[in-house]
Amino acid sequence: MIKIIVPGKPISKSNFKLKNIHGQVWMPREGKHGKYIAYENKIAGFINQQYTGPTLTGNIITIIHLYFLNKRMGDLHNYPKSICDGIEKSGIIENDRQLKPVLLFDYIDKDHPRIEIELYECSKYKVSYSIESLDE
Repeated sequence: MIKIIVPGKPISKSNFKLKNIHGQVWMPREGKHGKYIAYENKIAGFINQQYTGPTLTGNIITIIHLYFLNKRMGDLHNYPKSICDGIEKSGIIENDRQLKPVLLFDYIDKDHPRIEIELYECSKYKVSYSIESLDE
């Protein structure tokens, strides 16, 4: 298991995409959109500081814990893309398609917003979950 902590407020990728007149989506590298590229680089940098092992091959069980300043967090489903792109950019994996399944959890921590990423190689671990009624 590999655990990576990235301090700071999580950033969603969807806020930075633009469309051209033909409807094609693209990501600018400059202006306010450069903030997203910097965020990917930040994630990659923290991964490279905290993990010095070999490149992971095969599928990777990925658990992402998002810690926000407050309840104004936006659409949670847009955050994993920016995080997975940063993981790929770090070189710890070859392609972010390896990150499956991805489990996403959100919390409030007004003093220490951050991302905690846990990576488990599917060849060494298995994932299971259960859903239980609160009425019983």
